[in-house]
Amino acid sequence: MTKFLPRTVFSNIIEYAPLISIDLCIAHQGKILLGKRNNPPAKDFYFTPGGRIYKNEPWQDAMKRIAQDELGLDIQVSDWQLMGMWDHFYKDSIINDQISTHYVNMPYYFEFTTLPDLYLDSQHSALSWFEISSCQNNDMIHPYTQNYIQWILNR
Repeated sequence: MTKFLPRTVFSNIIEYAPLISIDLCIAHQGKILLGKRNNPPAKDFYFTPGGRIYKNEPWQDAMKRIAQDELGLDIQVSDWQLMGMWDHFYKDSIINDQISTHYVNMPYYFEFTTLPDLYLDSQHSALSWFEISSCQNNDMIHPYTQNYIQWILNR
């Protein structure tokens, strides 16, 4: 499994192929957990924690890794609900603002009954709980995350 790719290789992948990723939509008592992104794409927006699946990494292992690396959570994949497959298109990328990014994303939903212990990773400047019912039209929350919130409200 390859975690970090040479910048030129990763740049070519981003430029010519979609990335496969998983987002974690975590709820607790009517709130959703969002992180303020440090990096493009979607820099400075609040977004669900998530990440790409590495080559030769089963999606279940990727989901567990993302939850552990980004939040310090030890999860059971079978407890989470797949929200569908979503395309995310960005005009910029982690490489530069001239290369667009395309994610094929598999968001998963889970509602904790007790507040989990979390930690902040280097990809986020803040983790915050937002009231799901009042997230719509919040300019700090990325539109793709707004779509997830609408899915949660409609379920």
